[in-house]
Amino acid sequence: MDSRKLSYFTLLLASSFLLSACEEPPEAYVVASRPVKTIVIGGESIGDTRTFPAEVDAIQKADISFRVSGKIQKIHVKEGDEVKKGQVLAELDPTDFEITLKDRKASFDTAKANFERAVDLVEKGAISKVEHDNLRAIFNTAKANLDSAKQDLIYTKLKANFDGQIAKRYVENFEEVVLSKKIFALEDISALKIIIDVPENIMIAVDRKRERVLYAKFDSIKNKHFPLTFREASTKADPSTKTFKVTMQMPAAEKYNILPGMTGTVYAEMFANESNPGTLISIPVSAVIADGKKQPTVWIVDERTMTVNPKKVTAGLMIGNNMQIDGLIPGDRVVIAGASFLRKDMKVTLLETGEQPE
Repeated sequence: MDSRKLSYFTLLLASSFLLSACEEPPEAYVVASRPVKTIVIGGESIGDTRTFPAEVDAIQKADISFRVSGKIQKIHVKEGDEVKKGQVLAELDPTDFEITLKDRKASFDTAKANFERAVDLVEKGAISKVEHDNLRAIFNTAKANLDSAKQDLIYTKLKANFDGQIAKRYVENFEEVVLSKKIFALEDISALKIIIDVPENIMIAVDRKRERVLYAKFDSIKNKHFPLTFREASTKADPSTKTFKVTMQMPAAEKYNILPGMTGTVYAEMFANESNPGTLISIPVSAVIADGKKQPTVWIVDERTMTVNPKKVTAGLMIGNNMQIDGLIPGDRVVIAGASFLRKDMKVTLLETGEQPE
């Protein structure tokens, strides 16, 4: 190799080293943590507490209807209207009922006159007592028919049974309706019923005579607890789910439009003699996935490292959107949304809608 080629090669090599030295090192790729929604199974963060999916209902409700058939002449209220007890909500065309009332009134007047004459005649011996009794029966029948016609005319006006709100209207104006057809759904939401289904393994251990801390939470209302009071509990299990319906009462929320049909979560304090680590725990179905061997698994959050790890469990009865699980212990923070996207030791962030550590 001549001197010129050697110098060119040396220069090219030196240039490549200089260019390499000037390049910035590749940036390390940092995996962002995945947001997850969680609940805590008992444990210190929420105390020895059980959670139950709940449904909201009105403290008093009724489907109201006319007690006679006819054509609707006027609807006075709309869905959502507040009404008072005795307020007229709708009316039927009264024409036929007024005609019937006049006919019954005429029959009554005739029967009354005949009966009054019969009283004098039987005393004078002009008619037999049997004839007198027949006229009295005709008079009583006419009076009953007249009273019925008067009542039917009153029934052409549909009135509210109690103070409440028109939740739903089932008919339109000028529609022909038959006896007992639903016209309105009337609901009293001055207070609310919160209804839960309690599994038999919990119901059998609960001391119903003891007062306990009860409150409801709603996912769309952050950081707010709504105190509850016990109202009633069924003592016969549902034949399909083997759960017992328990109803609590909640005062109407002034700042929030909580309505019948909405869902939430009830948190119920459990006493030491009621808590048994070996009993099944109810968690949302979304928290349970199957691993490669079809083994039911949940993801547990380690709050020290904010990472997740799988935990094998035994699945029990499925009740609505919840499943009874054996294998969890108080204090376990379980992922209930996003579980299918997780992997071992993945970093996570707790969503605000979940129970956060203190």
